[in-house]
Amino acid sequence: MDDHDQRFKALLHEFLPEFVALFFPNWYPRFDFSGTEWLEQESFLDPPQGDNRVLDLVARVRTREPIPDPFYRPADSSLVLINIEIESPERSTDIRGRMVWHYEALRHRYGLPVFPVCLFLRVGLDGLGWDAYEERLWDRTLLKFEYPYIGLPALDGLAYLGGDNPLGLALSALMKLPAADRAGIKAEGLAKIARSQENDAKRALLAECFDNYLELDDASQAQFEQLAAANNPETATMFNSIEARAIRRIIPKLVAEKFGPLPPYVAGQLSVLPPNQLEEIALKLIRAESLAALGLGEPPPAPVVPTGPAASGE
Repeated sequence: MDDHDQRFKALLHEFLPEFVALFFPNWYPRFDFSGTEWLEQESFLDPPQGDNRVLDLVARVRTREPIPDPFYRPADSSLVLINIEIESPERSTDIRGRMVWHYEALRHRYGLPVFPVCLFLRVGLDGLGWDAYEERLWDRTLLKFEYPYIGLPALDGLAYLGGDNPLGLALSALMKLPAADRAGIKAEGLAKIARSQENDAKRALLAECFDNYLELDDASQAQFEQLAAANNPETATMFNSIEARAIRRIIPKLVAEKFGPLPPYVAGQLSVLPPNQLEEIALKLIRAESLAALGLGEPPPAPVVPTGPAASGE
């Protein structure tokens, strides 16, 4: 699983109602998200190669009215599966077949209606629309499967940045934004997240997404940091927190990539080091030939516990 998948799985776990309200406002009132159940690690064999595929996000959600299902006739007709597939490559063709295969697999396994959604991070298409997978035999269409998609790069980022949906604000970083004043847009967005009514954990998820995807060149980055420090102290605090979390996530990966899987003691050392010491390790990593050269090493030997008469003072 790449960083995109991990980031969006965490984000949508917390903001599924906001996701549906944002992109499917007409369907949003039909769902009752209070008892949402996440079905983790749903996997199927993808044809034609038979590769094992773990679905990105599958949630079992209650609907406010029963859904007729003449084929499976489930005992509880007020349940539906929401399957969100997150696509980060810069193409849309590969996903069509997978969407129908995943739909069929979920239908057969659970006997429930499935609401499939494809979320494109790098492909815009028409922004919000419906795509289709078709199978034909000569001049006849044997199968046509339709599903909604969201192409973030084609959406108007300023409209979502100025809205009242916190997830829309975070995702606006992947949408169309003016090339000018990106530093100001970033400072404004992070300040708005910092002032939101979400709890600390949710604000951190939103800010991490917005900060990661709204990329700045060196000059704009310097301007952003000045704006954040001078005009938005809450933004500066949040930015520093995001930067520290990014350092803490990346440095252990770099060390493990050079020296192989990290012993538990070394992983523990890295998890508690302050960001400035982790930065020092990153600078030494290019020339370091061992973990010891980075100041990381084996745990000290356990103390010898005396036994016998000497231990009891006899």
